[in-house]
Amino acid sequence: KDMQQELTKALEDDKAVHEQLDCWCKTNEREKTKAIELGEQREAELEAFLGEALAKMQELKAKRDAALEEVNRDEVALQQASTLRMEENKAFHA
Repeated sequence: KDMQQELTKALEDDKAVHEQLDCWCKTNEREKTKAIELGEQREAELEAFLGEALAKMQELKAKRDAALEEVNRDEVALQQASTLRMEENKAFHA
C-alpha cells in the first residue's frame, strides 16, 4: 500500500512538472515567435530606411555636383569679365 501511494504521489508530481514545463514551453514559444516577428518587421523597416537614405544621398550628391559645376562656371565667367574689364580699362587710358 505504501508503494502504491508513493507511485501515485510520484505520478502526480510528474504530471505537475509536465504541466509546468508544457506551459513554459508554449509560453516561451509564443514569446520567441513574437520576438522573431518583431525582429523581422524591424529588419524590413531598416531596409526601407536604408533604401530611402541611399536615394537621398544620391540626390544630395547630384545637387552638390551641380552646385560645384555652377560655381566653377561662375568663377570662369568672373575671370573672363575681370580680364575684359582690365583690357577695356587699358584701352580707355591708352
